[in-house]
Amino acid sequence: MDKVKLGFIGCGGITQAHLDHGLKDFPDVEFVGWCDLDPKVAELRQQEVDGQGAIYTVAEQMLDETKPDAVFIMLPPFAHGSIEDLVLDRDLPFFIEKPVAIDLPTAQRVVQEVNERGLITSVGYMNRYRDSSLRVHDLIEKSKPVIMHGGWVLAGPTEYEGIWKWWVQKDKSGGQFLEMTTHTIDLARYFFGEVSSVFAVAVNVLDRPDFFTIDDAMMVQLTFENGAAGALYNSACTPVGESIGLTLWGTDLRADFETWDHDVRIQLPDGKVEEISGGQNIFAREDRAFIDSVKAGENRGILATYEDGLRATEIAVAATTSLETGEPIIL
Repeated sequence: MDKVKLGFIGCGGITQAHLDHGLKDFPDVEFVGWCDLDPKVAELRQQEVDGQGAIYTVAEQMLDETKPDAVFIMLPPFAHGSIEDLVLDRDLPFFIEKPVAIDLPTAQRVVQEVNERGLITSVGYMNRYRDSSLRVHDLIEKSKPVIMHGGWVLAGPTEYEGIWKWWVQKDKSGGQFLEMTTHTIDLARYFFGEVSSVFAVAVNVLDRPDFFTIDDAMMVQLTFENGAAGALYNSACTPVGESIGLTLWGTDLRADFETWDHDVRIQLPDGKVEEISGGQNIFAREDRAFIDSVKAGENRGILATYEDGLRATEIAVAATTSLETGEPIIL
C-alpha cells in the first residue's frame, strides 16, 4: 500500500503528542477517522492534519464507515476491552497506548486473539526506542544482570481536572504503578528479562479527598527468572527532589538513567564511561516502526508488542494483589 489509512479511538493529549512529534508529517499516512466521546476534542486533532478524516463519537461506526488499515487506540486504563474487541473483529493492526488494560483478564483475552489472528501490534513504551536504552540493552546482553532500582517520584496532582480526575481513582487508573510507572516496569523487563515474583508495600501519609483512592507511594520488590532482583517505586506526594530514573548493575557495568529523556551514564571496566542522550524523537521512532510494519505485513522495527503490554500489566496487577494479601505473588 502507498498510504496507510489510520483511524484514532481516543483523541486527547497523547494523540496530540504523536501527531506533533512527527506522525502528522508522515507522507505515507492518511488520516481517515477521529473518534472521541467529546467531538470537540476530535475536531482539534482533525484541524492539526488540515481537516483530514471524519469525526465520530461511536467507534464501531468509524471503523465500518472509514475502513482504516490500522487503528491507534489511545484510551485511559478503565476504557479498554470492548474497543479492542471491535478492532480484533475486523482483523486490524493496532497501536495501543500504555497501560493496555486495568485488569489481567482483559489483557490476556486480547493477546490470545492477537496471536490467533496474527495481527501486528505496538504498545507505546517509547523509552525502548531511545539511543540510551538501546545501548544498555546491547551491553546487558553481554553481561549478567544483578540488581536495579528506579521509578517515578513526583509531587502528584493538586487539581483534579482532565486526566487527573480519573488518575487519582484506583478503579479507573489502576494506581500510579500501573498507569505511570509502567514505563519503568517495561524497561526493567527489557533489560533484565521476565519477572518471577512480586512483593509490594504501600505508603499513605497525606489526608486526601474521599475520591483520592490511589496510594501515596509504593515500593515493589521484583525477582527475575534469571535470579536478578529489582526494587521499583513511585510516589505522588513528594514535591521536593522529584525524579524519574532507573539505575542498574550488571556483572561488568553500571547504568544510570535520569530525567524524562532517560539520558544515561554507563560505567564500564577499566574506568571507561559512556554518556548517551535519550532525547531522540521517540514518538516518531515508534510510530515509524508501526507504520512500516503495517505496510510490510510483518514486524519492521517494533520493539514493544501487545505481549509486552500484557507482561507489564501482569507485574503491576501482581503488585496490587500483593498489597491486598501482604504476600509475594508468584507469576
